[in-house]
Amino acid sequence: MPDLTLFKNEAQRLLALQALNILDTPPEERFDRITRIAMQVFDVPFAMVSLVDANRLWFKSSPGFYLTETSRSQSLCGYTILTDQVLMVEDTLLDRRSADKPWVVEAPHLRFYAGIAIKDNQGFNIGTLSILDHRPRTLTPEQIAILTELAKVAESEVNAADLSQVTAKLIQSKKQLHQAVAQLKQNEQLNRLRSQVLELIARSEPLAAILTAIVSGIELEYPEMMCSILLIDDSGTKLTLGAAPSMPDFYNQAVEGLEIGENVGSCGTSAYKGQRVVVEDIASHPSWAPYTELAARAQLGSCWSEPIVDPEGKVLGTFAIYHKEKSTPSARDFYLIEQSAALASISIERTRASKLIWQQANFDSLTGLTNRNLVRELLKTALKNSRRNQQKLALICLDLDHFKGVNDSLGHNIGDELLIECGKRLLNCTRESDTVARLGGDEFLILIPDLRDETLVEEIAGKILSALSQPFQLQQELIYVSASLGIAIFPDDAADLDDLLKNADQAMYGAKSSGRGCFHYFTPGMRASIQNRITLINDLRNAISNQELSLVYQPIFEISSQKIYKAEALLRWHHPSRGMISPTDFIPLAEESGLIIEIGDWVFEQACLQVAKWRRQYADNFQISINTSPLQYRSNTDSPADWLAWLAKHRLDAGALTLEITENLMMTDYDKINQRLAQLRQSGMEISIDDFGTGYSSLSYLKKFHIDYLKIDKSFVQKMSKDSDDLIICEAMVVMANKLGIKVIAEGIESTEQMQLLKDMGCQYGQGYWLAKPLTVEQFETLLGSNTRYKI
Repeated sequence: MPDLTLFKNEAQRLLALQALNILDTPPEERFDRITRIAMQVFDVPFAMVSLVDANRLWFKSSPGFYLTETSRSQSLCGYTILTDQVLMVEDTLLDRRSADKPWVVEAPHLRFYAGIAIKDNQGFNIGTLSILDHRPRTLTPEQIAILTELAKVAESEVNAADLSQVTAKLIQSKKQLHQAVAQLKQNEQLNRLRSQVLELIARSEPLAAILTAIVSGIELEYPEMMCSILLIDDSGTKLTLGAAPSMPDFYNQAVEGLEIGENVGSCGTSAYKGQRVVVEDIASHPSWAPYTELAARAQLGSCWSEPIVDPEGKVLGTFAIYHKEKSTPSARDFYLIEQSAALASISIERTRASKLIWQQANFDSLTGLTNRNLVRELLKTALKNSRRNQQKLALICLDLDHFKGVNDSLGHNIGDELLIECGKRLLNCTRESDTVARLGGDEFLILIPDLRDETLVEEIAGKILSALSQPFQLQQELIYVSASLGIAIFPDDAADLDDLLKNADQAMYGAKSSGRGCFHYFTPGMRASIQNRITLINDLRNAISNQELSLVYQPIFEISSQKIYKAEALLRWHHPSRGMISPTDFIPLAEESGLIIEIGDWVFEQACLQVAKWRRQYADNFQISINTSPLQYRSNTDSPADWLAWLAKHRLDAGALTLEITENLMMTDYDKINQRLAQLRQSGMEISIDDFGTGYSSLSYLKKFHIDYLKIDKSFVQKMSKDSDDLIICEAMVVMANKLGIKVIAEGIESTEQMQLLKDMGCQYGQGYWLAKPLTVEQFETLLGSNTRYKI
């Protein structure tokens, strides 16, 4: 239970609570209305008006809750009354004050709490207004403001309970009695109006209707008054009409768009200063000098204006009371105008919060484009219209090529800016009737309804490809991207929403398979291809546990000695029903699905165990190369660290392994990749660049990354002949590598001529079918045992 010494006047607080005569009284609609509104506004199952007694928490209103009171030590409300701010516990299981409470660990399993203290007229925190939910969550600043305003409403209801006592004490004086009766009447009138307005808010009525109800309610009770509510516009510099049903039309038209400022009538001045402005005589007041003729025509004698402010003190508008004659406000009038402005503030804040919630639910917060939720609804409507009008529509599914590389190398801030700029360019490529949506990540969707000419789709797709191919200047970076577009047409390619979306997505993958940076229409064959891809990925998930994966080893020969120097481990997958599946088919799927991390770790461990055995049996300096994926070096994986830990656990020499990487890996996130490779090299592993000459890396990276081996890609080796360009390229690679102290391995040797040319240029190592095909462990051990040499 909270330490009661924290209350300076705990005894007085408890006396004040008892004096309200509200403890242990039956439920009342005026409190239940507040909790119902809170439940609806915040979308929670429980809301409570609670009173904190000496040792218990008693619920004056708790619709649907299973208790009417509980121990004070079991509640969070005991902590809430220690402060005047909202107490929010986003997850009760993670907060020491609530983690062990029965209502958290047992039914009803409440995981969220937010509450604010309710004061009496003397300023004592005698209770709370709180909301609870079954799931962890948080409140936005706008929602906190609404909860604070609702607590003020609850306070007014709590303090209204002692009006009968006030009346009894003042009965001794006739004058005092009249004042008490008048105050009671005004409270009743305001309470009635407050209830009506809160019901309108709870029903999510339009703001204009709610503001009109406030004005009309005041004018109904006080016929001598005319009221208006003016709102600050989006620019924050002008007033716009909120509600003024009794004011002449010409007057409302005149004040529409009025600039706020010093001496701009009562309302313009009040909005500018954020203070109440009382003008008892419009005809003689300097603030009204420019508008005396307008006021005279409208028969206005006085005007009192109160700023409508939010909980942070920001002016939202003004609430004004007009009289036809000169008039001085009384204390009753000041109370009336304050309460009316407060009601208007609650209404405006609620509307703002609803608008924000709707905006967040339907539009992408980063780009401002339609999001996945709204575009589905728009697509449903477009499909209905297309069926009714017998017209076609098109969907373009778009994905940026290699966007992850931008995020990894330049950071997510640059990536976000790129997405924003891409969204702008897409909007410029489409018609006003089209919809551009961001589905998430770097994936966009373009809805083209009312498609009378299908050539329009290709025209838009061409514009998009051209627009996105232009460089993006983001901060200090010049970025080039491309996109892959998939197109599906209704009703040609699909008859319903989900199939149309799926087929456009499949067509996009078709564009990626065609080389990226292009668009592709959906074809029926894609469905089978995509289904096959999904099936293979699912089968691949079980390949390790089902022992379907294996390694074969292709010898790498030292050209000078003609002996086996090392081996490359190559992954094979023997599918139980499809037989052998090519690595070119399943490795990309493993990378796409993320399975490459698990598979890569398995390859590492198997190769380590095998090389340890061969070092013991054949040569203590024998080495195996393994291919690695760029995904294994990303900052969100632990592969390199796990490899080193595995080597240490099994006491294996890291020098027995060479890690083969691609050129493009060196271009991605240089600092992090270099740090990880340096960590591995320090352990004794060697690094080899595979398929050299086919990527886009700068030659400077060869030295920066401290590369040990360079493997000339087979596309150059297999085309070599005397005086050919490929021969010149290979010779240049060998010379360059030798100058940098890098050893060279030529891949894909398939003829005696290729072997002789490599030997003549000084290439150190060779690999290819002419030397030896990939072999099983048993076949490789036989070859090692025979001390085989190749012959030219």
